[in-house]
Amino acid sequence: MHAELNAIKSPPTPLLINAKAACAILGIGLRKLWSLTNCNAIPSRKIGVMIRYSPAELAAWIESGCPTNAGAGDQVRKAVQK
Repeated sequence: MHAELNAIKSPPTPLLINAKAACAILGIGLRKLWSLTNCNAIPSRKIGVMIRYSPAELAAWIESGCPTNAGAGDQVRKAVQK
């Protein structure tokens, strides 16, 4: 019974998060995040006019050493999808 209550109380892990949440996870400022996003150094998704980030891809980006070279985001995304 207690396991059922814990399952009900815990919110689902979001598949995509906004920039503010990504900054909190990464421990960086919004300007740095936008800089990394604009040169595709960090994996992100554009949905209409919104930019969203996958927590799993952010974790993989950290594990790969936080590369800041242009295009690194695509490489991390491909590695996560495998």
